[in-house]
Amino acid sequence: MYKQYLSQTLHLLKENKLLSAISIIGTALAISMIMVIVIVYEVKTANYEPETHRDRMLTVKWGGAIEKEHPDWQSNSMISIKVVKECFYPLKNVEAVTGFMPFQQKLANIPGGTTDLKCDVSYTDAAFWKVFEFSFLKGKSFVQEEFESGIKKAVITESMARRLYGNTDVVGKTITLSYQNYTISGVVKDVSTLAEAAYAQVWVPYTTNNQSAYSQWNEGLLGGFRCYILAHNSSDFDRIRSDVNRNVAILNATQKQLILVLRGQPDTQFAQLTRKWANDGPKVKETVIKYSVVLSLMLLVPAINLSGMTLSRMRKRMAEIGVRKAFGATRKELLGQILYENFVLTILGGMVGLLFSYISVILMKGWLLNNLMDGYLAGSSSLALDMLLQPSVFLYALLFCMLLNMLSAGIPAWRASGTNIVNALNDK
Repeated sequence: MYKQYLSQTLHLLKENKLLSAISIIGTALAISMIMVIVIVYEVKTANYEPETHRDRMLTVKWGGAIEKEHPDWQSNSMISIKVVKECFYPLKNVEAVTGFMPFQQKLANIPGGTTDLKCDVSYTDAAFWKVFEFSFLKGKSFVQEEFESGIKKAVITESMARRLYGNTDVVGKTITLSYQNYTISGVVKDVSTLAEAAYAQVWVPYTTNNQSAYSQWNEGLLGGFRCYILAHNSSDFDRIRSDVNRNVAILNATQKQLILVLRGQPDTQFAQLTRKWANDGPKVKETVIKYSVVLSLMLLVPAINLSGMTLSRMRKRMAEIGVRKAFGATRKELLGQILYENFVLTILGGMVGLLFSYISVILMKGWLLNNLMDGYLAGSSSLALDMLLQPSVFLYALLFCMLLNMLSAGIPAWRASGTNIVNALNDK
C-alpha cells in the first residue's frame, strides 16, 4: 500500500513541478532555520572529543567574595587554588575533579630557536586527563607523581609540534615557554576553541608555575582557577551540589571578613552557557522559554503558508477522493494517504533544509558560535565532523519534519477526507 502511495506522490511531484518546488523550498527554508539553532545547541552541549562527558560534568567557572557585615559589597572572578583544594578536591563518590588555570598566553620556542610563537597554555593537574579524553598521537600525559613533584612536563598539540619541530615525533624534546624549559611528554590532536573547557595548545602542571598558580586575592577566595567535576552519573548532580555547599560553609566559617558564594554552581553544561556574568545566576528557564517561542514561530509561520498550497492541491483531487470513498475507502485511510504523501514532500524539503543548515553553520560559524575569548586566543574555532554529524541532529530534523507535516497538512487533509461522496465527485 505504501509503495502505491509513494508512486502516486512521485507522480504528483512531476505533475505540478512549480507547486512541488515551492513546497519543498518552503519546507527546506523552515527546517534549515530551525536546524541552525539545533546544531549550534548541539555543538555547545553534546559530547565530543575531548569533552566526551559533558552530560555528566559539572562546572565552576566563577566565584564571588562578599563582606559578612556589608553584603552589598562584592568582588567576582574565577576561584582560587585554596577554594579548589578545600571545596572540590575533597569531594567523595565522583569519578574525577580537576582544577586548572585556562588561557594563559605564553611565548613558545625551542632551545636555540630564533622565532617566538604565541600560544595558549593551560596549567592543569593530573586529574585533567581523566575528566577530558584527548587523542594522543605520541607519548602520554603527565601523571600524579610528576604533578606533585613539579616536574616540568608538557603536552602539546599536533600543530604546535609541527610549528616548533616540523613534525610530531617530539616526545622527550624541549619546549621553552616564556624562557622556562619543559620536556614534551605527549602530542595530542588539535583542540577547537569551541571546546572551551579543554582547549589549549600546551598543557603543563600548575605546580611548575608557583608565582601565577598560587596568586589569590580577597582573603584567598578568588584567583585564576576553574573547576570541573566528572560525576559517575548525572543523577548524582544534586548530591554533589549538596557536598559542595557543605564544604563552602566549612570554608566560610573560617573566614574573617569575606565569604565565598558560588551562586548555584556547580553548573551543568547547558546552565553554564546561560550564565553570562560572574555576578549573576544562570538563565536556564528564560533561555528555554525564549528558544521554545522562536522554534514554535519558525514552525507555525511556514506551516500556515504550506497549508494553503496543500489545500489547493486537495481541491484538484476531490474527484479522486470521491471515487475512493465510493469504493469503500474510510476517512482514516484517506487521511493517512494524504499525510503520507505530504510527509514525503516534507522529508525531501527537510533533507535540503538540513544541508542548508550545515552550510549556514560552516559559513557563519564566527557569528553563530562566537566565543568571548576568540579575539584573544591563538587557536581556531574549527568544526570537526563529529561536532556536526551528531545522531541527535538527524532525529531533531525528522521530528521537526513530522511536526511541520502535521501542522501544514493536518487541517486540509481532515477537511478533504471528510467531504461526502456526492460533493467530492462534483468537485465541491
